[in-house]
Amino acid sequence: MAVLEVLVGMKKIYSLKIKIILPVFFILILVFLSSSLVIFDREYNSAKSSLLESAESYSSLSAATMVNNYNYYYESGFYQFNQIVEDVMKLNKNVYQIIIMNINGKILFDTNEIIEKTKYDEATFGERYIENDELMERITSSSSTMQIFENKQYMEIVYPYIDEWGRHDYSLRYFFYISSLEEIKGEMISTTFISSTIFIIISFLLIFAIFNRFITKPVGELITGVRWMSKGKLGSEVKARSRDEIGELTSAFNKMTMDLKESQDSLKEYSENLEKLVTKRTEELEDKTANLEKINKDLVKARKELNTLNKNLEIRIKERTKEVEQLLQQKDEFINQLSHDLKSPLMPLTVLIPVLEKQETNAKKIEILQVLNRNVQYMKNISIKTLELAKLNSPNTKFSLEEIDIKYELTRIIQNKADLLKSKKIEIKNNINKKIIVKADKLRLEELVSNLIENSVKYSEEFGKITIDAIKEKNHVKISIKDTGLGMTKEQIKHAFEEFYKADKSRHDFESSGLGMTICKKIIERHNGKIWIESPGLGKGITVHFTLPLYKDDT
Repeated sequence: MAVLEVLVGMKKIYSLKIKIILPVFFILILVFLSSSLVIFDREYNSAKSSLLESAESYSSLSAATMVNNYNYYYESGFYQFNQIVEDVMKLNKNVYQIIIMNINGKILFDTNEIIEKTKYDEATFGERYIENDELMERITSSSSTMQIFENKQYMEIVYPYIDEWGRHDYSLRYFFYISSLEEIKGEMISTTFISSTIFIIISFLLIFAIFNRFITKPVGELITGVRWMSKGKLGSEVKARSRDEIGELTSAFNKMTMDLKESQDSLKEYSENLEKLVTKRTEELEDKTANLEKINKDLVKARKELNTLNKNLEIRIKERTKEVEQLLQQKDEFINQLSHDLKSPLMPLTVLIPVLEKQETNAKKIEILQVLNRNVQYMKNISIKTLELAKLNSPNTKFSLEEIDIKYELTRIIQNKADLLKSKKIEIKNNINKKIIVKADKLRLEELVSNLIENSVKYSEEFGKITIDAIKEKNHVKISIKDTGLGMTKEQIKHAFEEFYKADKSRHDFESSGLGMTICKKIIERHNGKIWIESPGLGKGITVHFTLPLYKDDT
């Protein structure tokens, strides 16, 4: 406030300085504060992510130790087990409670027993069970889950323990303090405030001195010269003190005063010649005005004709648009009805044929029923895929775009396909090791990736390999799914996205409708992305690339 009062008192003398310094000064403050806030937010989020990753890592590394030692020592050596638990908890200063439970929700051990220095007596107090349904779902889940309670300054992780035989008998609940985040935030705010204050003061003093020395004083001398000129003292020179732009301006001013003095003498002569020229130009303008009026009348007539044509054209466009909309609506209704008419008779067949197959004892009839069942399933798949493709082609189909972490989403889809991958002993590797946020429809994205993974498994031999990568490129991310399957020729790649196209036409593939890659292409196009296939040749696998738009804050 004191600095502003000084500036206000000096504004009559240094008005130019005030007008220039204040905007620059305030812009400097805004830029510095904005950059400080960005750095503060980034560092805070980095600290938070580090804390969460540390907690997740601690949970995954300590789960086996906790469960194995519980089985070995809890009943026979409780105090030795307590010592092991205390040593484990010392590895992370933020953990304050660990609970071991079986998948039935029974609490087997609570670190509060260590605090009370006594083993829980089930015979006296009864067995302890989890009664929260939501928590029970997390306990029985085969993947770890996390909940953060920032208001209460703690977070909870439920981690499943899966033994070397793949059994899931135990889950552990970890409780961590997150109050250290508030301490970090306070330190960062204090540091930012102090550095901002020092920077602002130094910047103000430096800017004030520079403007006073190099701008205000030379400009004041120029103003004095201009005042002399306004009084008719042409030819008065101002002394140039520097060789910068203001010095050049001073030299130009001095030259201008001399030129004005010379021009003043010849001004009368120019005035007389100008009067004659104006008279001549006036006569020419009158002739041109008459011609312009004639042209204007022709333009008015042409404008009226053009308006009439535009109105007729608009009527025709509206009629054609209405016809097209009706045709599109009729097409959607036809496809929907066709799909329904195809699925309606197929549904009872898909249920009854397996029943008949189980009841039939004649081997030849069983074989006929199996062939019939495959064909029915094929027809059902064709009708479903056709309806899905029609919906994607329809302009009435809307996508629900949202923020999606591509690493997390692909990991979830891979877990859902675990049984399919195990059926052919396929190894899948997700190389996406950092968080990438895209803007996409979650259900459509899952359908796309599932389709591509299923194709890779279908056309790969046992013990094959699938690799997933992602690279950020400007405002989108390129995702690649590579396999070691049958591969494709250039001619097959050329037709891969065509409807009902099958690369191997020599066999009738009941598992393929020939529409999968077409649907994938439509999904990507509705996201304003691209999809393409690369393959070194037959027997060398393929790589499917596709792009998705990055979420605005992640570009």
